[in-house]
Amino acid sequence: MGIAFTVKFKRGIQGSRLNWLVILPVWLSCAFLGFVLMSLYINPAARLFFKLDYWKAILQFEESLRLVHTEYVDPNKSDLFQLSTQAVNGMLEGLDRHSRFFDSTEYKVFNDDTHRRYVGIGIMIRKVDRGIMVTRVFSQSPAEIAGIQIGDVIDQVNAQPIEEVDLETISSKIKGIAGTTVKLSITDLKNRTKILEVARGQITISSLDISRINENGTAYMHLVQFTERSGEEVRDQLIAFEDSGFKNLILDLRDNSGGLLSGAIDVASLFLPTDELIVSVRGRKKVQKRDFKSKKIKKFLNIPMIILLNEGSASASEIVAGALSKSKRAVLVGEKSFGKGSVQTIYPLDLGSGMKLTTAMYFFTDGSTIHETGIEPDHHIPCSEDNETKLRLQRYAKNMQDSGEYQRLLGFEEVDDQQLEKAYSLLENNELNDSHE
Repeated sequence: MGIAFTVKFKRGIQGSRLNWLVILPVWLSCAFLGFVLMSLYINPAARLFFKLDYWKAILQFEESLRLVHTEYVDPNKSDLFQLSTQAVNGMLEGLDRHSRFFDSTEYKVFNDDTHRRYVGIGIMIRKVDRGIMVTRVFSQSPAEIAGIQIGDVIDQVNAQPIEEVDLETISSKIKGIAGTTVKLSITDLKNRTKILEVARGQITISSLDISRINENGTAYMHLVQFTERSGEEVRDQLIAFEDSGFKNLILDLRDNSGGLLSGAIDVASLFLPTDELIVSVRGRKKVQKRDFKSKKIKKFLNIPMIILLNEGSASASEIVAGALSKSKRAVLVGEKSFGKGSVQTIYPLDLGSGMKLTTAMYFFTDGSTIHETGIEPDHHIPCSEDNETKLRLQRYAKNMQDSGEYQRLLGFEEVDDQQLEKAYSLLENNELNDSHE
């Protein structure tokens, strides 16, 4: 009995082991497959694999791609990768004017621009009658160290004349790899020619372009883009103004085309009570709604404030201007803004490329949107296109030359900034009280 019991017990263990060797892998495979299928189904983009329309669209594109690649008359234009890039470009451009595709080079430039950084020598250039003129030299940049000054004209880049070359190409020739150098032939304001070899380096540009305060305690700040550092940069400058008799503020958002939503929220938070609604973002689904409220940070709630706008003020600029205007926190002066109330999400793609896709819309506290309508200023001060161009040019040369040198530098006499003058007048003559009536 004891021997029979022992043999039967061993057989049972062996059979159990054999069963589990078969069952366990099958069970694990089914569980993994179920997990993968459920993940695909939950993911809206991956769920398309289960739709017949998706495979019909893929078949149509794939068939067209093969035919164009093999049959088009010019084989240089029918490269497979080039064709797929053109197809994606066309798909996005057909949606709206803000969605677009970036190849790997464009995507890197876009990211650098968003963070206000690039590899170069730290100058801004513009075509004028005299040639390619340096209109700005960034502080502590390689250009400043090399002795380049506002008003210098660039004649050659790496010994190559640039008379007939477009501005974008010249800029790309000056930029390059960090640690390398670029050789520039430059003519200064006294018609002296000099050859400079300037080292390229990582240039980080402040989003706060110009800041100053006058003898009446009225501070002026020109914000050119909203980045991840904008809130901190504006806050630090406002704190510095407090030591100089800070009484009023002019925030210039003219020609500020936007940037990061987070930067706009940070800047608006400086002037609004904590937890006050700034803007709502709504996507195509009800669950894609998000309210953005003022953060708990240092506040400047009692400083009279004017925001300058023009048709170049868009997106994040309009969010700040709209939120502060609707809360009666700021008065708007200038021209109607651009009218971009849509939200773009950046998606990195394979091979280093990227996609900017419109995914939501902005709405203010009263339910209104600025999309395709823009924001009307409280005080409309028109400015001609010609004067706007001159104002942009003279911004960095102001107070640097006498009238004769100034005209020779830029090719025109200094023009009055009537929008800015109106802002100073309203603030310093205490005329803001009636602006929101």
